[in-house]
Amino acid sequence: MIKILYDHQMFSMQKFGGVTRYFADLIFNLPQDFEKEVAMQYSENHYITKTYNQTFKTIDSLQNFRIKRRLYYFFNHQISKKTIKENQFDVFHPTYYNPYFLKYIQKPFVITVHDMIHERFPDFFPAYENTAKIKKILINKANHIIAVSQNTKKDIVELLNINPDKITVVYHGYNQQIKASNALYGNYILFVGERKSYKNFYLFLEAIVPLLHANKTLKVICTGKAFTSEEIHLFQKYSIFSQLIAIQANDSMLYSLYQNALVFVFPSLYEGFGIPILEAFANNCPVCLSNTSCFPEIAQDAAQYFDPTDKISILDSIQKVISNKEKRNDLISKGKEKIKYFSINEMVSNTCKIYQQL
Repeated sequence: MIKILYDHQMFSMQKFGGVTRYFADLIFNLPQDFEKEVAMQYSENHYITKTYNQTFKTIDSLQNFRIKRRLYYFFNHQISKKTIKENQFDVFHPTYYNPYFLKYIQKPFVITVHDMIHERFPDFFPAYENTAKIKKILINKANHIIAVSQNTKKDIVELLNINPDKITVVYHGYNQQIKASNALYGNYILFVGERKSYKNFYLFLEAIVPLLHANKTLKVICTGKAFTSEEIHLFQKYSIFSQLIAIQANDSMLYSLYQNALVFVFPSLYEGFGIPILEAFANNCPVCLSNTSCFPEIAQDAAQYFDPTDKISILDSIQKVISNKEKRNDLISKGKEKIKYFSINEMVSNTCKIYQQL
């Protein structure tokens, strides 16, 4: 029996998020001939607390999660470090890029690289941001590297001069177990996730202003944080304030938003994989995607593509989908077929093969 050790990093920092969902799916679905341990005691992460056979502590006396996650990180960090020093495992799989364990590790470790955004677009991040630096250390030291797409593998090889034989592509798996709620919002375009920098939200919004002006009943629903005062000022400047809605959606509500949207638009300049694409496919939602990075690799012919730097291209792509029911149905049908290629079982099986080879 092979024992895999996972550390605390992302489970301390996130309540929700694609990285923690990936690791929770992997850990929960490991076959019986693999033993697993997550080296931590504190977590409010939705995915690991629902799937892992252990009750994690929380600090309920505090309301501010930013403060709590610092405490979780501090306490869990000591536990992960102690467990690594004890050396009672066969393979280590850290959940993020902190290289703290290199001082103590005596067994092989594998690192999953989810994207190379910090390396491709360093200007989008503050000068003190050290993710690229510490990631490079781990990528060079790792016994093996998992890349979540061929595009991510290509970037690792090109940007860090890593031997491609050291990298295996393992696509994310997707399995929707929660039913959608019944929330309805009329006709709307769906934007999911963060709206910062490389997510390209503001150029997307500027591109569709003519569409919103021509159809005052059309809305744009954004999941994630509430709009900032700067965003509200921008919406007012474009005279579209009443047509923008921000929703902090749980998974059930998110799936409903996909199911009832005219189209899901993903205008990012770069992604390592793009889990929302699979979410849209699984919920019968047509997608409009950037024609960059991993998007064509993941969605192939099940999306309408645009140049994310060209407002006319963005607008034209969206109009082609929302104005043509036949086009929408064709994309939905192709998405249903594509989602079959991204199974949790295949993701776990391919990852286990890597564990066994180390």
